[in-house]
Amino acid sequence: MSIFRSLFEAIARCREIGTVVEVGVESGRTSAVYADLGATVHCVEPNPTDELRAVLAADPRLHLVEGRSPDVLGELPAADLYVLDGDHNYAVVREELAWIMKNAPDAVVALHDVLWPSGRRDMYYQPSPLAAEDAHPSTGGGPTVWHDEVTPVGFAGMGDYTVAAHAGGERNGVLTAVEDALVEGGGDWRFEIVPAVFGLGVLARSGSPGAAEVFAALRPYTSSDLLAAMENNRIALYTRVLQLQYEAEARTEEATRMAETIAAQQQEIDRLGGGTGRPAAAAAAPRRDEPAAPKEEKPRSAEVSDYVSTVAVHHDTWGTFLEPDASIADLENPHEVLGIPILSGHHADLKAFAGYNTVFDRIADRVAGVNLAYEDQCSANHYFDVFTRIERDHRHATRIVEVGVFMGGSSTVFAGCVEPMGFELDLVDVNPVYLQFAYERIRRTFPGAMPRVRMFYGDLPTYVQKVLLPETSARAIVHHDGAHDFNQVVKDISSLYFVRDRVHSLAIQDTHLRGLIEHFNFVDAAVYAMFGVDVKYEPVGARYEEGSSVTNPNQWNGNYFLAGMSEGMYIPFEGVEWKYPHPSMDLETFLPVKR
Repeated sequence: MSIFRSLFEAIARCREIGTVVEVGVESGRTSAVYADLGATVHCVEPNPTDELRAVLAADPRLHLVEGRSPDVLGELPAADLYVLDGDHNYAVVREELAWIMKNAPDAVVALHDVLWPSGRRDMYYQPSPLAAEDAHPSTGGGPTVWHDEVTPVGFAGMGDYTVAAHAGGERNGVLTAVEDALVEGGGDWRFEIVPAVFGLGVLARSGSPGAAEVFAALRPYTSSDLLAAMENNRIALYTRVLQLQYEAEARTEEATRMAETIAAQQQEIDRLGGGTGRPAAAAAAPRRDEPAAPKEEKPRSAEVSDYVSTVAVHHDTWGTFLEPDASIADLENPHEVLGIPILSGHHADLKAFAGYNTVFDRIADRVAGVNLAYEDQCSANHYFDVFTRIERDHRHATRIVEVGVFMGGSSTVFAGCVEPMGFELDLVDVNPVYLQFAYERIRRTFPGAMPRVRMFYGDLPTYVQKVLLPETSARAIVHHDGAHDFNQVVKDISSLYFVRDRVHSLAIQDTHLRGLIEHFNFVDAAVYAMFGVDVKYEPVGARYEEGSSVTNPNQWNGNYFLAGMSEGMYIPFEGVEWKYPHPSMDLETFLPVKR
């Protein structure tokens, strides 16, 4: 709504705006626009976040009103301007307008989303408080431009809201509610639409203070065929982007399935040939003149733990920062020299988010411009979502700590934040081979960031002991994509308890992962064990619908993703309640033990 600032300023020039009631507040950024008109603003929001509370509390002109608009409008003073951008459905908008037109007939009413997609189709935030008779049959899919039907490719609510299964008809949509209110008003009210950004409707009673002047000031916008054509074009392009994102996620699912197939077949080949079928990380780490890891047939979580305890911690370089391997600089295929197998070759399509953020666009361009063989483990959605949190919070942190680098997918995105946001970047992994590859990938992509990038050979508890504990001035955002088994994730997060004053937030990946019991793939359960089941977090990454291929156990190792659950969590440490470890425990409890 802040994009309509000039229109609200035009309204304020035509009549006095002393009191504003804003329904649907979201971030609170737009609330200040109304206050800048010289008004006292009552911000109506049924479920305000802690961040919104803080924003509104910091501005004495803004007053939070917690509740549903139909329930609280009568408790507020009559306003000069009502801005309705809350529930986008007929029942609620009709009830809001009925109260305003009866009790504040001299007010100007601005309504957002009077055009496509909500003009003729109800949207219901979940859980919906509406009675069954006030809602149409709804679906979790979304509308797509030029089509009446609902599809997964459209403006889907992703669990936050549903939409009416059919568009049009009686009592359906925001614009329909306005039109019915006008009929009941008996011809005394005038309504015009600014055909931009989903449509801004302006409603006022004929003869009310400044009404004629308001509509005259808005006429260049409300009568613009050019503006309407540009909005139609914008919607067409926007829905095309949604379609491309959906198709990219589908390709990611297919690439994941293929990677699992190849990995399972490779393990079977290794078994038949007398090998161990160990995961690539454990197999690749002891290269060149280093001793090989013991060959045993064990579950994945045990293998990783045994490799660290029996091999990695015995290296002289364990628990230290590594120097870059000059022998792989500028090699055409460094992964071959390092002994890293590439299975699916999946590349996250960062350009699917082109146009949303200039810094991320730069990262996507740089990543695409590097000719290097690699594969990514996360979705493009995960990379973009974590990036947006880092950009938002970068003034509160000095360092990004990447735990579990694999082939540098996340690491490279984070490296793109080093120069524009002033971060340091520490790469942490129990596998020096992956560290060297990720470092080289970053060097080729963001050479200017390299003076602020370090490689730490070790697990997270060891990094905490060796680095974060002594570096008292550090303030870190930690991204965890290392071991996904419950025990190790608990150890990793537990170590952060001892430096919790130096950690701003934790982004953790694969919270939607499940599998056979021997793999202990319960990352989300580890989070709940640490912070309680009511921990506050922001969901990040892709979500998969029930019935997609990756929501069913595969035939090789039983891995699958929980339908409707986000790929990861972003957890600000301010305000978290630690359920574990006990204050009497010490950091050494969580360090790896030599065997």
